Amino acid sequence: MASLIIERKTLCQLIDRYLQEFTPLKAKTTQADEKTYAKFLKREFSYIYLDQLTSDLIARKLLQWRRVKGKRTINRKLALLSSAFDKGILIWKWCDENPVKHIPREKEVKRVKYFIESEFNIIFEALPVWLKPVILFAKNTGLRLANVTNLRWAQVDLELKFITIADKEMKNNASLGIPMNNVSFNILNYLAQHKKGPFVFCRDSGKPYTRWGISQRFKKTCVKVKLSEYRFHDLRHDFCSKLVQKGANLYKVMALAGHKDIGSTQRYAHLRRDDLRESVELLNADDSQLLYPE
Repeated sequence: MASLIIERKTLCQLIDRYLQEFTPLKAKTTQADEKTYAKFLKREFSYIYLDQLTSDLIARKLLQWRRVKGKRTINRKLALLSSAFDKGILIWKWCDENPVKHIPREKEVKRVKYFIESEFNIIFEALPVWLKPVILFAKNTGLRLANVTNLRWAQVDLELKFITIADKEMKNNASLGIPMNNVSFNILNYLAQHKKGPFVFCRDSGKPYTRWGISQRFKKTCVKVKLSEYRFHDLRHDFCSKLVQKGANLYKVMALAGHKDIGSTQRYAHLRRDDLRESVELLNADDSQLLYPE
């Protein structure tokens, strides 16, 4: 009787199949991130068979990663690896166990940093001319870097002062509609008179600026003016923070930011100082004369 021979699969084969079948179902920004993480994982575990990849081996790799990688990046790589193993077990029947499920995730600190206006002005003045409209637009719309770089004129309605981004381009796979304030409208209205192609923010050739190019140039400028703690994503935090500080309802901020649930927006709730003060002062009249009457 002939014995059944099961071909051993490598981790590279597992990741490649995951990228082919499941990554395309996700938002474009997530697709780009997963391809980057996959390249790293394939390099770290090249030619290793699935039954050779143990929790212990991953844990030892983590010790190395922590020296050079941030907690968020490590967690995203572990998430991709774990998801690929789940598919390998449940769908493709390539393996029997997920070694990543035994690995505790890194404890991430949710960072909320908004700009002190005087410091933002210093950074803004030092920016190259081409980058200034990009940065000011991001600060006044709260859009993620990927949505800014991919913004096309077809998504912009100058007459209605409205921007619409399809679900497939959003991180949370939910479409976003955002009205423009005067600052963002004036930027797009000016650029519309000098269109160079389908993309809003682009070079003279019509080719859009890259995420890396914008992010790195902004960071270099921050370092140059000795405000190195800032990064591009803080423009999004600034948008949400300032809205809350000026009294905007958290659910409206959630809608404008394109957050999937209120939990993501809740991190800005502590900034509602004046709103909260007005609320507690509603009780003043009830007990004001009980202990120390005037």
